[in-house]
Amino acid sequence: MAVSPLRCALLSSALVVAEACTSIAVGRAATVDDSTLVTQTDDCAECDSRIVHIPARDHAPGSMRPILPYAASFPREVSDRSPQYSESDGRPATEPLGYIPQVLHTFAYWETTNPIMNEHGVGFGETTIDRTRLSAFQPNTTNFFYTHEAMKVALERCKTARCALRTMGDLVDRYGFYGDSPFSGESVSVIDPDEAWVFQVTVGARGKSAAWAAQRIPDGHVAVVANGATIRHIDVHDEDNFMVGANLFSAALEEGLWDGKEAFDFARMMQPDTMEVVPRYTSMRMWRIYSRLAPSLDIQPHVDPLAMPFSVRVEVPVSHRTLMDMHRDHYEGTEFDMRNGALAGPFRDPNRLEGGRGQRAVRGEIPRAISIPRTSYAVVVQSRPKKLAAKLGSAGVAWYASDAPATSVFVPFYANSAWGHGEPNDYGRGSMFKFDRKCAWWAFDFVANWMELDYENMSQVVVPAVKKAQDSLDASVARIEAKAGHLVSQGKREEALQVLSDWQTSAQQDVVDKWWQLADYLVVRFNDGFDNQCIDAGGPPRDVDKGQPSCKVGVPIGYPAWFLEEVGYGFDIRPHFVKPAGRTPPSMFSMGAQIDGPEGAPWMELLSPPVVVDTYWQGTKVRGQAGATQIAAATQAPQADLSAQLSAVGSGPALPQCLGVLAGVFVAVAGMVTSYLAGLRQGRREHLPDYYCYIQQ
Repeated sequence: MAVSPLRCALLSSALVVAEACTSIAVGRAATVDDSTLVTQTDDCAECDSRIVHIPARDHAPGSMRPILPYAASFPREVSDRSPQYSESDGRPATEPLGYIPQVLHTFAYWETTNPIMNEHGVGFGETTIDRTRLSAFQPNTTNFFYTHEAMKVALERCKTARCALRTMGDLVDRYGFYGDSPFSGESVSVIDPDEAWVFQVTVGARGKSAAWAAQRIPDGHVAVVANGATIRHIDVHDEDNFMVGANLFSAALEEGLWDGKEAFDFARMMQPDTMEVVPRYTSMRMWRIYSRLAPSLDIQPHVDPLAMPFSVRVEVPVSHRTLMDMHRDHYEGTEFDMRNGALAGPFRDPNRLEGGRGQRAVRGEIPRAISIPRTSYAVVVQSRPKKLAAKLGSAGVAWYASDAPATSVFVPFYANSAWGHGEPNDYGRGSMFKFDRKCAWWAFDFVANWMELDYENMSQVVVPAVKKAQDSLDASVARIEAKAGHLVSQGKREEALQVLSDWQTSAQQDVVDKWWQLADYLVVRFNDGFDNQCIDAGGPPRDVDKGQPSCKVGVPIGYPAWFLEEVGYGFDIRPHFVKPAGRTPPSMFSMGAQIDGPEGAPWMELLSPPVVVDTYWQGTKVRGQAGATQIAAATQAPQADLSAQLSAVGSGPALPQCLGVLAGVFVAVAGMVTSYLAGLRQGRREHLPDYYCYIQQ
């Protein structure tokens, strides 16, 4: 059976991955309303972000279900599974890789590139495990289940997470698994109203079948998966908390990954050395989420992802809004705050360009934020407690955000609802290959891209708009669910579901329409380097020439003073460059907490004390979040030799890969590099401060 060529996930020196997603799963005892929660960002530059409703169906005995190949870009599928998949862009119907026996009845569910949630509240979050140690899957073999298709079959047939896990596991064991590249595996976080699990799978021995394991997340815990395997030691006798595939242990033995004697460690044995593949790409995201939800554990930003726990107990119960905010994060308020530093530019842009010729030529590493520009969509799936689900007539809700979550709005899709009046709105239409004002993704993508011109100033408009829209949706959800609950109490469940379907379709479209209005507003207000504040008053006042200007047009934005100092601005008008210096521009300190505190990130709803991080400024250790006063005081001391400062910082095992980073940053400062090399030879682990380009006047 031939298998279509698979889209490769590119892992370059900058670790630009075609689909490098983040998934968070939370047990019901860790949430404010006893719901279980699971999330996913589909961080894919080319993925078809349309959300599609798959209706419930009855099937004739003896029917066969086609298994379709994985495809990401529009149209990801041309089939009769939904009227939305009739849109073909001139392509023929998708050819199946194979067929499996069909069941008599399949459940309804919502899906996009990956399936999201079915009518019984079973929900998914997915993330790629970038590489595995087993033999690569080879095209033109009998393997024909990628996780997206196994997940779909599970949603069609299952009412519980355990059923979904066993269904996916049995399918890949019997028919074979393939990843989105020859060496990749997959992780799927699975929830139902009672439980949350993590399922991780790779191809089996000699590139055939599959090797998988699943672990239950304790009820009061949160588990984060960010492109790396997290399941460690497996207790095969504890069936309440573990499941394993039929071929897992035999595949590890056959491939020489396990001797059959030592304790089996899935994450360590089934993927390459985690220190070889830009480890902080994974570990930083795990650290950030765990440190915010369990601050008392004082988890540090370890380099090795395997130093991070599988899950942690949540210290303050979370809601769907908490997880939305987690996905909007750029390490604000920490020493890794991506709004700071030369790459953030004059307007403190937390987004970074990935890949390209430069990063192939210059060794280094850019922090991988949780919210990144190439996100196709993000989703927070909320599976409701059974009593509440019965009262409302719906098993849960999937909160869906188009494009990068930092500047997007999560809108609700109820578990057992459908499109209002049977017609999709702008969330179910369009392609990223053609600009279209009838496509929700383009509305949010346009705003996000326009913000790149002046992120800091435009965020003062966009971030409050996000919060206002999210608050409004929450208030409307409470009202519409009360109405639906009243109908259910009268025995009118189908009518209640129709009320939910009609309302959500209208509310979703209203958000898109308002976002296009916001886009138009930003174009006019922030234009040609000016902040045209007059548009809020409908234009310049007629009596402006009489000395009564109630607003201004053409107000220059200009470069902030700290940036001018950072780039060596002065009276030499020729193009010039500056060298890295170990001191922060003085003008940064006048900005106070706006620079280094969480107050500068309006979307952050800190549910507990601030994150505790060992921060170093000019070689001075500042415990926890460094305040502007503390940092300024550190810089008042005479500027010592930076190599000596580095020598005083930290201790622990040396990290050889840090050498490449340091060499790239300090190539012009030979003395510092020499000192650092000496430190490595002595077995020290260096913790570097945040350096800015600064010429001292």
